[in-house]
Amino acid sequence: MQYNRHMRNKALPCLSLLATLALPAALAAPLSLVTAHDPPHNMQTDGRVVGLSTEKVEEMFKRAGVPYTLRFTPWPRAYQSAHDLPGHCAFSMARTKEREDQFQWVGPIAQMDWVLYARAEDKLAPRSLEDVRSALIGGSASDVITQWLVANKFRVDPTPTDSLNPAKLVANRFEYWAVSRQRGVSITAAAGMTGRIVPVLTFGHSDLYLGCHHDLSGDIVLKLNKALAEMRQDGTYERINARYTRWAPPPEAPAQ
Repeated sequence: MQYNRHMRNKALPCLSLLATLALPAALAAPLSLVTAHDPPHNMQTDGRVVGLSTEKVEEMFKRAGVPYTLRFTPWPRAYQSAHDLPGHCAFSMARTKEREDQFQWVGPIAQMDWVLYARAEDKLAPRSLEDVRSALIGGSASDVITQWLVANKFRVDPTPTDSLNPAKLVANRFEYWAVSRQRGVSITAAAGMTGRIVPVLTFGHSDLYLGCHHDLSGDIVLKLNKALAEMRQDGTYERINARYTRWAPPPEAPAQ
């Protein structure tokens, strides 16, 4: 009897270890969600990550019962994490033909328009992108809009971050700035340049997704997309959208 009890006690840790190894990956470790400043989709308020896309993603994970962590970082780092690191996802990511096979996709969680901004004083009114074929266009190097323009042989002056582009546009470093409409409104307001820089052409559109490392379990992707579909069906998706229809960027900084 003593021998059997001794052997049983020694076996318990081994059985516990085997049970742990047998757990699905989703239960063994939370997914690492990474996002970047792109209001109103993703932004930080009092140290918390908030925004239209953020609310949808958090509700989606709650319904699916998938554990996660969430952190805020520059977009190039967020994108690279989801691309390179198992167990990582980034949002809000435009889903393109070039990216299709590199990620697992959950969504769409939001949308964005592609817009050209120009100096108001120039009174420019291009009717299509072909009208600006010879112009120099400012953009953010890691942004899908800039990448599309470069791939289609437009002349682009890329910067590390879009926040630099309003000042460069006003300083006549380029004729146009290509950016999403929502980001353009926010960054222009933060720079104190509302009214000096205006949208002059909408030339594209992207659906935005949660993009996850390509090795993520298909079962988890299915659970998350099912939870998102339920949010659409019961009205939660549109209720979150409605909370941001009157969203406005912070007041303009005083002129320097």
